[in-house]
Amino acid sequence: DACGVAVDSKGFVIVDEFERTNVPSILALGDCTSTGWELTPVALSTARRLSDRLFGKAPWSRLSYDNIPTIVFSHPPIGQVGLTEDAARKEYGDAVACDTLTAGGMGFAFNPEPHKVKTTLKLIHVGKERKIVGLHILGPFADEMIQGFAVAVNKGVTVRDFHATIGLHPTMAEEMISFGGGKGWGLNKDRTKPERPPYMDPAITKPVLSIAQVSVVAAVLTTLGFLAGRFALT
Repeated sequence: DACGVAVDSKGFVIVDEFERTNVPSILALGDCTSTGWELTPVALSTARRLSDRLFGKAPWSRLSYDNIPTIVFSHPPIGQVGLTEDAARKEYGDAVACDTLTAGGMGFAFNPEPHKVKTTLKLIHVGKERKIVGLHILGPFADEMIQGFAVAVNKGVTVRDFHATIGLHPTMAEEMISFGGGKGWGLNKDRTKPERPPYMDPAITKPVLSIAQVSVVAAVLTTLGFLAGRFALT
């Protein structure tokens, strides 16, 4: 209070994307801030970026708070990365689509039906390209699976990328990329025809010269030709 640092209604220190408070000489990071991420890895990452800015001559360095994976160590655990369906629809509207699946892993194949431990998967994607903006897992080993999927989501992975990836069988993780084959696996968005895997996309070759550059070259060659003709006549 004596320093005049602003806090929100819950007492968290208000910071901007660079962990700066309203007092120029004071920065804050970790659980005390208003970022909403009270997680050890987040605090460590923001501290690393802060040290990069202060001592590494990297004034641009900061943490992105998008697509931070989280886990609830319940029984079974719950993992997620990216947006919930409600948040996605608020941001993208009718462009949002969801795939869901609840199934028992093969590790419980010999258990009687009432005792099969189920896993629920949910994939949230948007637009024609079906970019994945949310991925959720409720079930055994969700805590181990979500970390790898978080890398993919942060890289802007699409449903088509998932479909082009070979699954590890028999695992529940493979169901995230195929949804048991019952959610249009290997088909286009409308599920009317096979989709082309990304590795079979036609190569896009860039022209050596742009149209403007071609025009300049043509003008130069025309001028040179004209001058050559004049000199030949003289």
